[in-house]
Amino acid sequence: MEDTIFSPMEIDAIGEIMNISLGSSATAASNMLDHRVDITTPRVSVINAEDFTLGKIEPAVGVEIKYVCGLEGSNIMLLKRSDVRAITDILLMTETPDEEFELNELSISAVCEVMNQMMGSSATALSDLLGRMVNISTPESFELDDLDKVKEEHFPVTHGPVVVVRFNLTIDDVLDSEFMNVMSVELGKELIAGFGLDAEAEPAPEPAPAAAPAPAPAGGGAAMSQEEIERMMAAGAPAAAPAPAGVPAAPAAAPPGMPPAGEMPAAYPGYPPYGQMPAQGQYPYPYPPYPMYPPQPAAPPDPKVINAQPNRMRELSSETQLNQEQKDNLDLILSVSLEVAVEIGRTRRKIQDILSFSKGSLVVLDKLAGDQVDLLVNGQCVAKGDVVVIDDNFGIRITEILQKPDINVLTQG
Repeated sequence: MEDTIFSPMEIDAIGEIMNISLGSSATAASNMLDHRVDITTPRVSVINAEDFTLGKIEPAVGVEIKYVCGLEGSNIMLLKRSDVRAITDILLMTETPDEEFELNELSISAVCEVMNQMMGSSATALSDLLGRMVNISTPESFELDDLDKVKEEHFPVTHGPVVVVRFNLTIDDVLDSEFMNVMSVELGKELIAGFGLDAEAEPAPEPAPAAAPAPAPAGGGAAMSQEEIERMMAAGAPAAAPAPAGVPAAPAAAPPGMPPAGEMPAAYPGYPPYGQMPAQGQYPYPYPPYPMYPPQPAAPPDPKVINAQPNRMRELSSETQLNQEQKDNLDLILSVSLEVAVEIGRTRRKIQDILSFSKGSLVVLDKLAGDQVDLLVNGQCVAKGDVVVIDDNFGIRITEILQKPDINVLTQG
């Protein structure tokens, strides 16, 4: 049947287009699942819709993707139910036995998201290949409980030919299976339209016949009349015989100051003879050329150096004498509130572990029981101490000063 609808070259073209588009899909699926995804070269066939069967992929799950821009029609992706379970387990990081797997809202959402990413990348590749924008709708999944009902609701035709493309799908060592893509014949023809596969080669135009050569004049020259013969004999001069055909006439005398016809004029001073190029190093003008110097790059401007120094406050001691204005400023600075915190420990956890937190979960910190805690002022650790309880409140007894508090660092925090 496919020979009557598509030529072998068109069948190969459809397979190559699907191979390019789904090659991009495999890359998108690899990035999403964090597993290597390989899709082999497709196998294209044309069969009647009423003769279509699921074969090895039964029981199956279908996903319909409709084109909303650039192409008309839809793709029906058919996968094994066990393949959908494997993809869902990889995406959700779960392990579900095959007999316990259900096509619920969560699994449908997972497989639709994978197909959305794959077909989105496929549409982008088709846009680059066809030279026009191609866009798809949100995928819709369905379970194939009744194949005849699925054909009526989702197939492009229920009676007549459809294009079936089969692929082998491999996901690392987790999955090695097959899935199918069903599309209409019209969509297949639209994919290969514009590639000129059905255009017949036009015959080359026949060369025009060569023009027949002009006939040569008969005889060597024209006959002279009797009167011309008598005048020539009376003058005593021999008659000039007419030039035979094909022989050029003698050139006329050249005007004064010009070279005879057929000779090239003499070269002017400083120029080579006519029709000759000057030799290497010989300049054809009477003056030597100006020397060519390579352009000198402009010197970069000197960088502008800005000597910026942090504005640090003067160290104050008990003996420093302050005037009234300085005392007021110092009182203003000393009245600024700073955040004081106590840190009992830290740890690092993966996002996967954090998302699994629930009521009652335990988080182990990097400090041992009985270790001193850190006293932070505006995020700067300035001291260590022991945790105490004061009137039902937690507190800290400072046992070690790590560094003298710097007012410049503390106020910058």
